[in-house]
Amino acid sequence: MQNVQNQPGAFHSTQSQDNSGLGREELQGITELLVRIRQGMERERDQVEDYELCVGFLDTVAEQTLDNPEGRAVARGLLEKIQQKCGGVPGIVSLIASTLSAVSALA
Repeated sequence: MQNVQNQPGAFHSTQSQDNSGLGREELQGITELLVRIRQGMERERDQVEDYELCVGFLDTVAEQTLDNPEGRAVARGLLEKIQQKCGGVPGIVSLIASTLSAVSALA
């Protein structure tokens, strides 16, 4: 927060800022995207190159602590690998791109 001024003439007023980290909404949104990616991969299993490996990557992404830089870096790297394996599978690529964007926005 940059310099701010309370209401002119206000007495005993305070301002605060919450820098406590990620909100539940952001993390829940990413969790929902991961579920949708898994569902899409299951539906299009025949088109996913190395399905079992991708599911393992996805499980590892879900285990990451996204409120620290290391967890986000691991999640991004694995999502990029999944994206390569799912190259042209309709729907999955856009879900992965959305998830990558959401993870990157946490920084």
